[in-house]
Amino acid sequence: MKEIKAYIRPDKAEKVIFELEIAGVKGMTVINVSTLGGWVDPKQSQLSLEYCEKYCSSIKIELVCADEDYHKFIDIILNKGYTGQKGDGKIFVSDITEAYSIRTKEQQEAAL
Repeated sequence: MKEIKAYIRPDKAEKVIFELEIAGVKGMTVINVSTLGGWVDPKQSQLSLEYCEKYCSSIKIELVCADEDYHKFIDIILNKGYTGQKGDGKIFVSDITEAYSIRTKEQQEAAL
């Protein structure tokens, strides 16, 4: 299994989430976050330049999926989150070695 963490522009979130759901994502966490660093384009932000040089608003999407599915989910995020401008975001992928459903006690992919 893989965990995908994606940081995207807030104005791209609705389209990215919709396409992920259509593609079969079983669930995801969507969080409003402030990013720190050079991921954002201060010229595209509605925040002050001083604030945006350090922090900027982003949407963080977290999901866990089967190994055979993660490339299609990455492709969706890359294509639907793209503007070509600095600040389009980042995607990180990690291996998940164990997963459990607290309610059903199912394990691994069945827990998703």
